[in-house]
Amino acid sequence: MTLSSLLVCVDEASVEVLSRVLEELGVQVELCKDAVRAAVRLAQERFDLIILDCETQADVTSLLHESRSSRLNDSTLAVAIVAGQENIREMFSLGVNFVLYKPVSYDRALSSLRAAQSVLYRDKRRKARAAVHTHATIDYAGVEQARATLVDLAEDGMAVNFGKKLPPTCKVYFQFQLPGQTANVRLSGQVVWQDWNGRAGIQFVDVPQASRRVLREWLQMNLADATRQQLASEDVQVEHSIRPSDDGALTNARGKKQDVISKTSDGEAAARLRSEPSNRRGQTRYACRLGAEVYQKGSSVRNYCHLSDLSPGGCYLEMPLAFAAGSAVEIVVRTHEMKLRLSGDVKSSHPGYGMGVSFHLNTKDERHGVQQLIDFVAAAAQSSE
Repeated sequence: MTLSSLLVCVDEASVEVLSRVLEELGVQVELCKDAVRAAVRLAQERFDLIILDCETQADVTSLLHESRSSRLNDSTLAVAIVAGQENIREMFSLGVNFVLYKPVSYDRALSSLRAAQSVLYRDKRRKARAAVHTHATIDYAGVEQARATLVDLAEDGMAVNFGKKLPPTCKVYFQFQLPGQTANVRLSGQVVWQDWNGRAGIQFVDVPQASRRVLREWLQMNLADATRQQLASEDVQVEHSIRPSDDGALTNARGKKQDVISKTSDGEAAARLRSEPSNRRGQTRYACRLGAEVYQKGSSVRNYCHLSDLSPGGCYLEMPLAFAAGSAVEIVVRTHEMKLRLSGDVKSSHPGYGMGVSFHLNTKDERHGVQQLIDFVAAAAQSSE
């Protein structure tokens, strides 16, 4: 699956570093040095990632508004490049997901953009997909009765090999039969991403009821095995929850030292994290690594993170852009058995690493939910031993 990015940047040194990193990560990059031209491209084509390093703050704000108000790029991941921390809160309130500080270094860019890449791949596979190989008849933009091949299928979209690149923002009309089915499926979809080999991602737009029923029945039959495998490999990694030990080394959940190559600044940050009184909780802590989302109170901006070091009263959230101490937050964590929404306050903040959060457990249901999550983590730890 090829990801696409729009790089809006006027600084030649930053362009060189970012283009190199994106190329290494396999992300296609389109460079725009002009904010006006970038706004046109955001209106014409969908990008998986936009990176903004504009001449003025007004240009950054304008392009963020442009992307968030457009149908094509309203959910596109945004990275802002900033000179300092004075505009960070505004950036996040406008929908920025990641921030890079100037001057842009190779190591920092690689770390942040690799994290962005993992988020993008996870989002592209939010719905379970089934591999399929069947031919379809398609109509689009003055072309009728052309042929294409379906590659994989989900409830809300599919990957299709067209054999050539289609016009940007193209709407396509499909007719096909799924393997083992006799009924025709007719639907329309929007092209949301393309690669240079003629393969594209289609998001369904109009699906008649009869066709939707055929899709669901086929997916139910063909996703049964994939679903069981997905549940069996739930993302709980007890071994890889890393925290500072008493002697300053980084250790995993069972106390085994990890071999970590880091710069001096990383070691200083780990020492600072270890020495803070707010990090020494008296409750039993459970090492884990669960995918989660965190929001600042009152904001709809979703920030992806990993929940670790769980206790009945709080947790640690691993994320590069930690919120300030004292910030009110809401956390959403999901397993295959439950979805838990929690509120709390940031008690300790470690930029580049994460933040410690104290839960607000005001109801019996909230306390029960945290205990259920702890039971799930404990059971996963036992099964891995």
